[in-house]
Amino acid sequence: MKVWQTILQIAGWMGPSYPSLPSDHPASIQFSAWLTVFNTANETALLEYHTSPAFPYSVASPDIANINRELGLAKGTGGFHVVDIESVSDPSTVVAVMVEKNRPQYARATMVVDVSKDNYPATKFNIGPIITPIKFVPKDDRPRYEKALKPLTADTRRAVIDGIAEVLRDQYIIPETIETMISALESHLKDGDYDDIIESEKFAVRLTEDLHASGHDKQMRAFFIEPRGNPPGEPPKPAPGKLLEDLRRVNFGFSSVSLDHTTIPGRTIATLHINGFVPTPKASPDYQEILAAIGKILSSVSDADALLVDLRQNGGGSPWTVSFIMSYFLDNGPVHILDMVDRSGNIKESFSTFAASDLPADTTRFGGTKPLFVLTTENTISGGEEMAYDFQAFKRSQAVIGEGNSATAGAANPVMNVRQICEEIFGKGWWVAAVPSVRPVHAVTGTNWEGVGVLSDVVAGKGEWEKVSDAEEVGKSLVKRILKGEERGEL
Repeated sequence: MKVWQTILQIAGWMGPSYPSLPSDHPASIQFSAWLTVFNTANETALLEYHTSPAFPYSVASPDIANINRELGLAKGTGGFHVVDIESVSDPSTVVAVMVEKNRPQYARATMVVDVSKDNYPATKFNIGPIITPIKFVPKDDRPRYEKALKPLTADTRRAVIDGIAEVLRDQYIIPETIETMISALESHLKDGDYDDIIESEKFAVRLTEDLHASGHDKQMRAFFIEPRGNPPGEPPKPAPGKLLEDLRRVNFGFSSVSLDHTTIPGRTIATLHINGFVPTPKASPDYQEILAAIGKILSSVSDADALLVDLRQNGGGSPWTVSFIMSYFLDNGPVHILDMVDRSGNIKESFSTFAASDLPADTTRFGGTKPLFVLTTENTISGGEEMAYDFQAFKRSQAVIGEGNSATAGAANPVMNVRQICEEIFGKGWWVAAVPSVRPVHAVTGTNWEGVGVLSDVVAGKGEWEKVSDAEEVGKSLVKRILKGEERGEL
């Protein structure tokens, strides 16, 4: 019996974990199976479950699109309790509201299954955070939530758009597109396109879509969020050890390193999967420990003969962390990488690699000469794009290999601060406009990847590689050419 099946059996012996889920409803049966395994945060059990026909990762939304993201979510949340079942009217679909075990953060999950098959395999799964449903809000706090969650009217929709327009005019980094975006929102409002939207969460999603369509800046967003802890835009102030603990849960943004000793006997090809760039705040008491932990992960590939840097699942993060990681791959540091410049041309922040002598003790660099390839997709975004761009601009990579894509997402301008809007109507911290106020200027190119992305040098699934759709497989084939050529004295 496999690990995940044993876990389900034990859960059954202990009594029903989720009594509100109907035991004769196909989607609920599969949902219960997934949640029971998810709540163990057991990597072996999760992998076995998702490689079985029950629930392939390919049908899941980004939060659990691979083992590393799912395991990070499981550890970060502590698992979920089901608190409400919103829909079981269709045998193929269940919609459940859950709450994290580690904190009072709620999420909604939707699972769709194939009822024509005996094991009811999942065909679609979405999960994402939601604002605390009013029924679960403590009685004393309900007036604040009722004010924020009240149905939108023509006047409040107008106020939100005015608030976004003010932030755009105050700080957006590309002045020439500001009025275009504002005019687009105004036109939708005037034409009645927003009239049927009465929920702020849905309105925020629609406004973000319309800003992207008119301004083509994927970093820009409108948020309707539940205020928690520090106000939006303020740096977190975790207790000593808390940030380190949180980052350990997600392995400091890395997936497990893989070392391939078989493609070329006697030689090692390492693959370094980086899902995101975690914060490395200098003011944190955990700063040195965080750098040391990241350095230890990077050191694990230092002896490899060649390296694939896998950014296919990378959603961005801290540019400081990008610079620190690049220190292990660029020689003669510190190397100036880029500046963040405001729309007046002032440098707000500057980023460089560390000198080798300043890197954490007992860590080892891969260095700046051995073969290195970068793997991307069209969803590689923001900081992930910066790293790919850095490798390409400094000519440190042999090639950027796109997995079916000619370029990455094309979102360069970061949001360094966010602004709260419409506080007098909804309350403090509920509506937030995230608008880029700076742009990266790269030390090598004098520009960035905004709107165009990082161009692929090689595309898996096209041209010479028409029959090879996996970027990692292409990368290993290219490494094999290089290393075999070295052995023959051709390079």
